[in-house]
Amino acid sequence: MRADMHTHSRFSDGSNWPEQLASKAHKLGIELVCLTDHDTMGGTREFLEAARSLGMRSWPAVEIDCIDNPSRYKSEILAYFPQGAYANTEAFLLQNRRDRMKTIKTLCTRIQSMFNNPELSFDRLVAIKTAGRPDGKVIDPIDIRFAKTDIYLLLKLQGIIPPTSDYRDFKKAYFETGLFSNIKFPKSSMQNIVSVIRADNGFPVIPHIGHEFDDDFSAIEKEKPRLDSMLKRFYSLGVRGVELYHYRKEKTPAINALVREAAKANNFFLTYGSDCHGPDSGKETLGHFYGDFDDFPHYGL
Repeated sequence: MRADMHTHSRFSDGSNWPEQLASKAHKLGIELVCLTDHDTMGGTREFLEAARSLGMRSWPAVEIDCIDNPSRYKSEILAYFPQGAYANTEAFLLQNRRDRMKTIKTLCTRIQSMFNNPELSFDRLVAIKTAGRPDGKVIDPIDIRFAKTDIYLLLKLQGIIPPTSDYRDFKKAYFETGLFSNIKFPKSSMQNIVSVIRADNGFPVIPHIGHEFDDDFSAIEKEKPRLDSMLKRFYSLGVRGVELYHYRKEKTPAINALVREAAKANNFFLTYGSDCHGPDSGKETLGHFYGDFDDFPHYGL
């Protein structure tokens, strides 16, 4: 089945609303599609309704920030809920977003003072994030996942930084070695998150593991023992899936071949994701990558 199980909407850092994303996927011939917004399932229900009304298969899903110190993993984990229940995960994510909102408000207050500009406010940021909704429905800001990218967006839209500025350079200057380096966003341990996902009978999946090797085929090939060690560690925590991913490089097939081999050797099933973020995001990848996925394994978690 032509499946893309990793996409994002305006509820996190995508540029499509859930219904728009579902419609585009259908037009591109995707048969199974999942919305995996970062740390929020605020758009899940409307996305499921839209996808299923168009005859596509879909399940509730999400991508959650996480950290695992023993393996030095600082990235995310995907979660899929084919049984349709995710109350424990939703409660966990709600607290996470409350903490994130406090951090974003602190950042907005700081940049307002720094640039002496009252337009650099949290309310202005919310207005930007929720603008242009086709159905005109009001969105509760707590359903939105805020991140460093939103401060970057706000500063660009207000002309503080050039519209062509690179996000990676911005992050390095402001967050890693600069003005906001003392402000951190919350990240929970992979072990804790996996236990929450499994409490909902969900399937935890490691996304884009090539990112841990800078998406470099030669590095992954050279560091196969590290890849194998990481996967063994993740399996011990209860993770059972690994994603084949659209790395947007010529060596994507080669990277995925290495990942596939390592995943199979360690008893993981495979999912497929384009990581589409929509127009003007640099990741308008819907329809560029998909895989043959039918269903989740029927073993007990």
